[in-house]
Amino acid sequence: MILAFPTFFASLGGLELVGVLFWLWMIYDCATRPCRYPGKLFWLLLVVFVPDVGSLVYFLVRVVKING
Repeated sequence: MILAFPTFFASLGGLELVGVLFWLWMIYDCATRPCRYPGKLFWLLLVVFVPDVGSLVYFLVRVVKING
């Protein structure tokens, strides 16, 4: 069983696997992205320890590059 389970996706009913895969993808992306920004450790800790919000925020800010 995965320790940090994305409960946001689980509450949508039947999308647990999608949530876990998305979370793992964000961890992989954050860990393998080149160190061009100083907050890499911050992002990695955020995604790992706050999987619901951290994964979504990381995706929007770093992958999609929404700077709102």
